[in-house]
Amino acid sequence: MDNRVPENESYGVLVNWGMQALGSKLDLKLQCAGSTRCADRAALDDHHILMTREQAAVLANYLYEVSGNTPPRPRRGLFGRWFG
Repeated sequence: MDNRVPENESYGVLVNWGMQALGSKLDLKLQCAGSTRCADRAALDDHHILMTREQAAVLANYLYEVSGNTPPRPRRGLFGRWFG
């Protein structure tokens, strides 16, 4: 079996992530350890993915689906907690 990684692909272990708003877009930052893109496998490799808010929602729903989880319920407002 050939264990070489294609030049346009990389693999690593996801260790951290974050999101930053950039106007109407979102910058999803993924940090990977042991990345095949880094000569030093102990170094963290940052990946930035620019997406719309709609794409972020679709991605979030997809991740819930493939993980077997359900999205959290929206928090009820003050009146809903009092009279709900």
